[in-house]
Amino acid sequence: MHMRRSNILPFFIFAGLILWNSCASTGTPSGGPKDVNPPKLIKSFPLQNQLNFNKKRIEIFFDELISLESPSDKIIVSPPQKTTPTTKAIGDKISVLFVDSLRPETTYTIDFTDAIVDYNEKNKFGDYSFSFSTGSKVDTLCISGTLLDASNLNPVAGAIIGVHSSVNDAAFSTTPFERISKTNKSGFFSVKGLPQSSFNLYALGDKNNDYLFDQPGESVSYYDSIIKPWTEPCTKNDTIWKDSITVDSIRVKNITCYKPDNIILRYFAEDFGRQYLAKRSRPSRERIMLTFGYKSETLPKIRLLNSDISDWYMLESNPTKDTLLYWITDTLVVSMDTLELQLDYFKTDSVNNLSPATDTIKLISRPIREKKPKAGDKDSLQILPVTFLAMKTDLKSTSDIYCKPRFQWETPIREVRDSAWNLYQKKDTTWVKKPFTFLKDSALLREFELLSQWEFGEEYRFSIDSAAVVGIYGKTNNKFSQTFKFRTEEEYSKLTVKISGIKGAGFVEVLDKNDKVIRREKMVNNQAEFNYLMPGAYFVRAVEDRNDNFKWDTGNYAEKRQPELVFYDPRKLDLRANWDVDEIWNVYEYPVLEQKPKELLPKSGRN
Repeated sequence: MHMRRSNILPFFIFAGLILWNSCASTGTPSGGPKDVNPPKLIKSFPLQNQLNFNKKRIEIFFDELISLESPSDKIIVSPPQKTTPTTKAIGDKISVLFVDSLRPETTYTIDFTDAIVDYNEKNKFGDYSFSFSTGSKVDTLCISGTLLDASNLNPVAGAIIGVHSSVNDAAFSTTPFERISKTNKSGFFSVKGLPQSSFNLYALGDKNNDYLFDQPGESVSYYDSIIKPWTEPCTKNDTIWKDSITVDSIRVKNITCYKPDNIILRYFAEDFGRQYLAKRSRPSRERIMLTFGYKSETLPKIRLLNSDISDWYMLESNPTKDTLLYWITDTLVVSMDTLELQLDYFKTDSVNNLSPATDTIKLISRPIREKKPKAGDKDSLQILPVTFLAMKTDLKSTSDIYCKPRFQWETPIREVRDSAWNLYQKKDTTWVKKPFTFLKDSALLREFELLSQWEFGEEYRFSIDSAAVVGIYGKTNNKFSQTFKFRTEEEYSKLTVKISGIKGAGFVEVLDKNDKVIRREKMVNNQAEFNYLMPGAYFVRAVEDRNDNFKWDTGNYAEKRQPELVFYDPRKLDLRANWDVDEIWNVYEYPVLEQKPKELLPKSGRN
């Protein structure tokens, strides 16, 4: 027994030491350094740029497991296919299977952009495209550039870029693109695999994926000139690093550059919308609201079918005539639970033309039944609260000198007492009457504008007597009084922008940090003045206003009319109180891609 114990004891001591060591380290064993290297290409079938290849399966092999990020968005096959090829990442290879028959004597390009990444760490393989030819040569020319939103110079991502070798302008609307690309998040595109030929270049927001401009609602862009791509020798700096922060040397390499690579396309949606009756309602017994799908040049004709009453409404229309509010002025029509109406208007037909249309609509409004008090109820004798004619205003207690305060009534006005409203200016401690105009808006029936000769730093009071204003349904106003004061002249800054590069009419806009328009002024003698700006950081944008209508106008492909040019000054302006700032700006001083300040770009478009 003694000998047996002495033999077993060393074994237990050794096992205990092992157990103690394993318990002393509670962390997870390290898996080695993080993989930061992108996958490497090993081989492909067929070879890159192989000739006379007519099989439908492409296989590309890498040195590690790989995957594809957003393949439907990033991978472009050119020429475009009727049926999208099936593209899969399987282990360490990518498989592409064509469904359509391959065309003879044609270069095919599979542009993966940056979709290829390694499986674990998502290291990007880089911008990569694969080409082969079904004929005896591979076409290698390309056209590259950037697509920008014409109205604000933001980069446009995900748009189709395509070319036609036909000089017939109708090809854009009748024939699918010959070669295509797609813009990345920075708006960059590169149409690859082009032969030595001449091309028309387009951008398309292809809603129905047919690679042609056949819907008026699709956004477009077109390049004004025919493009003949070419190559030229150029050099590239190749940096050799000693380590992650130290440069060993810089070598100059001779390479081939593919041109053009700096095309700018300005993307726009044509001024088009389908005209139709989108919504009809009777929000109250006194009102009918009609909403149309798009702005209109004309007003509809409306007729009451279940009564022979005429002249029974007042019409309130917005400036674009697509939102119409009918105020029912005849009490018999107001009392009708159901209104049957005939509506004659212009409607967009199947070929996108405006054609006369007639709709018959029925609007129902149930009367509100008041709850009758029960017999013996203590509250059977109720005093109903007085409801006044409501009013809203944008008048602020501290106002800017250029403001025009607006007032909106609940309903159109039927009657106003002569001395209904008064404006006073404070002189020392006394309120003195001040001349003013309370101007009714010509289109918006319920809105009025308060106009007067305002003075810097002065205090005013505007008041309306009670029961002085009567609405068309008999309601009267409650008493209103508001005191307000204007800022002093020293609180403001003045900006003068002197423009060169714009010929003819134009206007300048002052923008805030969110690219929102703060003020807009016409150019007079190539100059725009902005008085009474509050101190702060601003940016400036200019528009070449070709038709002098004081607004930016979009383009039209059928009329070969490009959108009006928009320019940004990349410099931020810091305006201080009681400062006069003069800015001299040549709108062509900076290249288009360097004009828009980074602070104003959407996050996805910033570098």
